[in-house]
Amino acid sequence: PLWFVALGLLIVGVAGPRWGKAGREGVAVGRDLILVIDLSRSMQAADLKEAKPRWKAAVEAAAETIQAASRRGGHRVGVVVFAARPELLVPLTTDYAHALQMLGEIDGNARPPEIRPDETAVSGTRIGAALQLAVASHDARYPGVQDVILFSDGDDPAEDREWASAITPARRAGIPIHTVGIGGIEDTPLLLPKKGDAEGELISTKLHPEVLAEIARETRGLEIPAGREAPTMAEFFHRTLEPLDTRRFNDDAAVTRQDRSAGFLAAGLVAFVLLWWKRPI
Repeated sequence: PLWFVALGLLIVGVAGPRWGKAGREGVAVGRDLILVIDLSRSMQAADLKEAKPRWKAAVEAAAETIQAASRRGGHRVGVVVFAARPELLVPLTTDYAHALQMLGEIDGNARPPEIRPDETAVSGTRIGAALQLAVASHDARYPGVQDVILFSDGDDPAEDREWASAITPARRAGIPIHTVGIGGIEDTPLLLPKKGDAEGELISTKLHPEVLAEIARETRGLEIPAGREAPTMAEFFHRTLEPLDTRRFNDDAAVTRQDRSAGFLAAGLVAFVLLWWKRPI
């Protein structure tokens, strides 16, 4: 049995187990990722297979991405929310707990006043403005290790291609915009409350994959067509983004996990020494 214990300890040690927070000093290595979440009215449509509104699926997908980034630590994440106007909800940080807390407070049915349309708004959905804010919120010192992920249905009732305004800034900064399309491709009726009108306002909304595909293509990003399914963002992050180039910085308190491999390796070696010492002569 001691042979199995010794071998098991060495295997676990080589695997590099990590838990607990490491020291706050040092160099963090990772990518910078800003998540952009559409909270426009069309995102209230509940046309997903799990009968949840689009905005909720977007928030959950963003949370899954942050949780994936936190597994190794070192990656910085930020969050932008938008409707008629964008807001930087979480600047780039390695404080994943704070970012997840802020996501948990989002309510697509009670949007922040800062992003709601007013009498001067051309449209209640300004994808381009949100993406421009996400690009501008990246750290200019670390080009080449930055990404933006947009969670949206691509549905802008103005149909003025405002979303295209973000393509040039993103390409100049070398920041790819990956798009996650959420919603059904068929028209879905959506009844929205309207002030002074007890019957509310009936609109029709659907996923516009062509908009999201062009944004991704023109910025050299990737399109993740979730549709009516829940997007699997952890797999996308670990397989596609995490293996890419990383930045190194030491001016931000990085939340990293303590490397525990040394203890397992030492225990395994001690066990093998005991086995050798006790072997028959």
